[in-house]
Amino acid sequence: MDSKHEALKRKRIKSDEASSDSDTEPKKPLCKYGEKCYQKNLNHIQKFRHPHRDNVVVKPSPQLEDEKGETTDESVIASGSTELVEQKQTEIDNSNNLLANQESELQKTKLEADDELPPSPEDVKEYIKLKFLVDMPDDFYEFWAFCQSICSKNTLETFKDSLGLKLVGPFQLLEQNSNRSKPKEKCGNSLTQWRFYYDPPEFQCVMIDDLSKGYHIGYFRDVPNEKPMFVGSNTESEGCVLTPMSDNLFSALSQIISARIKKADPFKKSQLATLKKQLEDWANKNDIIIELQSEILKKRKKLMVAKTFYECGIVVPVDKKTQVGYRKIPETDANIKKICKKIVESPNLSEQNKNSDALQELVTYVQYANDESDYGMGLELGLDLLAYGGDVFHPTILHLLSVAYELLERHEFTVILQAHMKERRRLAKNDAVK
Repeated sequence: MDSKHEALKRKRIKSDEASSDSDTEPKKPLCKYGEKCYQKNLNHIQKFRHPHRDNVVVKPSPQLEDEKGETTDESVIASGSTELVEQKQTEIDNSNNLLANQESELQKTKLEADDELPPSPEDVKEYIKLKFLVDMPDDFYEFWAFCQSICSKNTLETFKDSLGLKLVGPFQLLEQNSNRSKPKEKCGNSLTQWRFYYDPPEFQCVMIDDLSKGYHIGYFRDVPNEKPMFVGSNTESEGCVLTPMSDNLFSALSQIISARIKKADPFKKSQLATLKKQLEDWANKNDIIIELQSEILKKRKKLMVAKTFYECGIVVPVDKKTQVGYRKIPETDANIKKICKKIVESPNLSEQNKNSDALQELVTYVQYANDESDYGMGLELGLDLLAYGGDVFHPTILHLLSVAYELLERHEFTVILQAHMKERRRLAKNDAVK
C-alpha cells in the first residue's frame, strides 16, 4: 500500500514540475489577427498566442470516436445538428481562405531591406514600383539622364556643390543599378527612409537640401496609380505647408536656380547661369515644358475640392449633378486647429479625453458622410490631423485615412500611411537618415 502511495506522490510531483516549467516559458507573441483568427495550422497555434481561445472554459461532454478514430461530440449527434457543424466548418474554411488571400496580398507589398536589384536596367521601373508602390513619370527618368550627363560618377550629388541638393529615394535605386560594382546598400524601408514628419502618403520625396531645416522636393499624387499632379516642396522645420512648384523636375529645378542666382555672388551667378542653360537646353531638346509656378497654382486651384492644412488641396470624384463625393467639414480650419491644440496641450489623460469630444463629433460626421458616398470629408479631416502633428492623433488618422483610401480605391496610400505611422519622426535634426 505504501509503495502505491509513494508512486502516486512521485507522479504528482512530476506533473507539478511540468506545469511549473510551462509557466516559466517565454510568452509567445500575440496573433496579429486577434479574435478574428480561425487558423487551425499547428505551427501557427504553437507560434502565436490566442487569448480568446486559451481563456475559454470548455465544459466536458460525452464524446464518441468514429471508425477513423476522430472525436465527435455526442450531444451534437443526439440533437441531430450535424448540418450545423458542417455549416460552421464551411464558414471557418471560408474565413481561412480569406485570411490566406489577405496575407498573400500583404506579402506582395512587403518591402525587404536587403532585396537584390533586378538583373537588367529594363526591370528598374518595376523594381521602383515594388519598393515605392507607384510608377515614376517620364520626366523622372529623363531628369536622371540629364544628371548623368553632368556627373556620371556620383550622380546623386550632381547639384550638391552648386545648389546643396541631393537626389534620394527612387534615384538611389537608379544609382545602384547603374553602378553594379558598388556594394548593395541596406537602406531600410523605402517607404519611410526619406519620408519627413508632415509628408502625406500622396507626397514622395526625391530631393533634399539642408537637413537642419528639412527642405525637400517631391512628387504629389492624388491617386497612386496615376501620374503625379505636381512637383512640390516642404520645409519640415517651418510646418506642414506643401507648395506646388511645377509639373516636372526640370521646371522645379529651374525655379530653384533662378531664386539662387538673385542671392549669389558674381562667380556663383556665372556657375548657376551655366547650369540653368544646360537644364533648359536638355528640356527643350526632349519636349519638356519649363512652366511658371503661377500657372501650376492656377491649375491646382481649379481641381481641388478642399484646401486642407497642407494648402495644396485634395481632389476626389464629385458628381456634377448631385454633388455627391464631397461635403464640407462642419467646422472652420481655425476652430479645428484650436480643437487639436487643446488636445495636444492637455495636462492629463482626463482632460485630453474631455477635449477630444469635439474631435470625436467631427469623426461622427465623417461616418455619416461616408454612408452617403461623400468620401472627401474623411480624407480632408484625416490629412488635417496628419498635417497638424502629434502622436495622440495617430489612431484617428489611421482610421479616417484608411477608410477614405479604401472607399476611394487608393489602397497603396494605406500601406504607405501605416508604414509612416510606425516610424514617424522628424528628419530636420542631427539624427536625420544619411
